[in-house]
Amino acid sequence: MKDVIRVILIDPLPESRHGLHAMLSASPEFWVADVFNTYENAVRRVLEVNADLVIVAIDADPVAGVRLVQALTHECPRAVTVPASMTRDSSIILQVVRAGAREFLTLPIAHDAFVATVGRLFEGREAAKPEAEHGPHIIATAGAAGGVGCTSIAVNLAATLAKTSGHETLLADFDLLLGTVDACLDIVTTRTLLDVTQNIARLDLTLLKRSATQHSSGLYVLPHPAAFEDAAKIDPETLRRVLSLFKSAYATIVIDTSKGLQATDFLAYESADVILVVTQLDLTCLRNTARLLDLFRQFDNLIDRVKLVVNRVGQTENEISLKKAEETLKMPIAWQLPNAQKTFQNARMKGVTIEAEAPGSRSHQVFLDMAQKLRPFPVVEIPKQRRGLFAALF
Repeated sequence: MKDVIRVILIDPLPESRHGLHAMLSASPEFWVADVFNTYENAVRRVLEVNADLVIVAIDADPVAGVRLVQALTHECPRAVTVPASMTRDSSIILQVVRAGAREFLTLPIAHDAFVATVGRLFEGREAAKPEAEHGPHIIATAGAAGGVGCTSIAVNLAATLAKTSGHETLLADFDLLLGTVDACLDIVTTRTLLDVTQNIARLDLTLLKRSATQHSSGLYVLPHPAAFEDAAKIDPETLRRVLSLFKSAYATIVIDTSKGLQATDFLAYESADVILVVTQLDLTCLRNTARLLDLFRQFDNLIDRVKLVVNRVGQTENEISLKKAEETLKMPIAWQLPNAQKTFQNARMKGVTIEAEAPGSRSHQVFLDMAQKLRPFPVVEIPKQRRGLFAALF
């Protein structure tokens, strides 16, 4: 089944509506994007939310309920529409099947039976999608030491992805105590990661988007909690569900992790499709990076998602060579960022990206290359039309 299924519940009767809502809210597989107590305007809302699953309880008005099921199956083909009823009347079931429904829920329904029913519907839909439809969905940055440039790389990669991919990108600060993502982009907001985790039960797509602040680059940013003590209020399991919601709302999520290897950091690594491990060409940093990679190797498939990024290449004359670094880390280096400390410092002080500070620079070109290779959706190249035999004559 999908990581999270966006659900719209439509039921005018309070008793069955509250029961279904409680069951859905208690299940991490589902996100209740909206609840309707009327059959009116439901089709428009399903299209707005881009819902995956629509549950229509038809007991309040079977005729109107069946009519809505038919409208949803025709106008919202992406969503799975499932009618529900306390009746076992075969004529009603026949009507909803003729209206286009593939399943029928008899209420009340046990949680396990409901999940199994929905699982069957979505397994077929997911299997029908091509595997290469989506590129990296979650990208996490990691470093074995402070000051190696993880946050700068996360900020500039995310901003470049937001601008060049044509799809919405979110940058989340998982350095809950000492994160600086908001400072790097000169963002001042009262909405943080804590607000999302504390209000997860009532978030719909609109509120989820409003919880993040949009930067001038087009990037959406969700900073760390404002107060130190608030970091302890973020539960990793709730944060796991939040990530699933973000995946439903954004094409790419870039996560800047801390250097403390906290539970939230490992959650980011486990969820990430790509882990960018940032290092520098000095002995201490490479030694700690090797230790971090050895730690990743202890977890299934984690090391396979790692790509090495070497920052500040050319900083000193005595730095270790790229070849020696690859031998030490037993892994190829994916990207090299040149030493441009002054440029990065100026951008940081102004709260702008490298593109705004130094467009066309070597650093900017590296971020463009990273974004091209890590973009959420591959660019479909249209094959050139073959020229006819006599085309050259005209």
